[in-house]
Amino acid sequence: MKHKRSLPAISAALVLTLALTACTGNSGAQAPSETVDPASPAPASSPAATPSPALSPSPSPEAESEVIHDTGIYVGQIDNHSVEIETEAGPTAFELGAGMENAPEGLEMDDQVEFEYVEKAVEGDESVVQRVLSKLVKAGEDAGGVAALPGTKTFKLTLEGMEEEKTAALAQGDGYALYVFDIFDFDAAANRLSMKVDPEYYAEITKLPSDFNLDALEEEGRAELSAVGKVSALSQSERDKRMSSLRLYLSAMKTGLTRQYIVKEIDGQGYIIKLNIPQREASEGFGPHVYASLDSMIDQ
Repeated sequence: MKHKRSLPAISAALVLTLALTACTGNSGAQAPSETVDPASPAPASSPAATPSPALSPSPSPEAESEVIHDTGIYVGQIDNHSVEIETEAGPTAFELGAGMENAPEGLEMDDQVEFEYVEKAVEGDESVVQRVLSKLVKAGEDAGGVAALPGTKTFKLTLEGMEEEKTAALAQGDGYALYVFDIFDFDAAANRLSMKVDPEYYAEITKLPSDFNLDALEEEGRAELSAVGKVSALSQSERDKRMSSLRLYLSAMKTGLTRQYIVKEIDGQGYIIKLNIPQREASEGFGPHVYASLDSMIDQ
């Protein structure tokens, strides 16, 4: 009887041994996959793989060129090139853009102002944003003047035989406004538009009295240009190819230099434009840009 009772016990022990062996074999087969902890976060959700807001890239050039319109309270001039305006974000510094040098003269501390600007990333430090003003006026004061004009304007220019679109910024001169391309510096006090790369390429603008005499101006222009060389006058059709609303276009040249004396009339107001054009590397780009800028003039 004892022998009959021990047989099932032996069988049970054998079954248990086989089951344990099978489990051990399965554990060895799964060893590689068990090295990954199911509780560990997936690589994609690792904090190192998520960009920090502080490291986000600066706005693209397209975003930087967008004109931003805003209002605020004028605090004052920081230096000759920048001003401070109280905005919703707090006191903010703005750089004066081309032709804006005299904009602060008509403003006082705590004036409500309207302004337009573009944001530009500073080269070498994309975390720093430069705010460049293209308009700054006392709120509600300039509805019929520069404030009614867009801060920037796009022009089609033919450069090296190819048509290109170039954007220019609004600038204020002596009784007029015009659009200035980024290749130029515009000195509003001197009413002088010159190339940054070579300031000897320039245009000087003079506002004429309302009763100007065109014959007298032609005599004056011929006398001035005769020191350069033989003076020639462009016909009406030739003038129209350069700019609109031209009353007079005189030109003289010598080796290495061309000078031009132009009378432009805008809504009855006359302007003398004197162009100095050396024959150097920048010549090809100067003409299309300067004629487009001068043709954009608006009498104020």
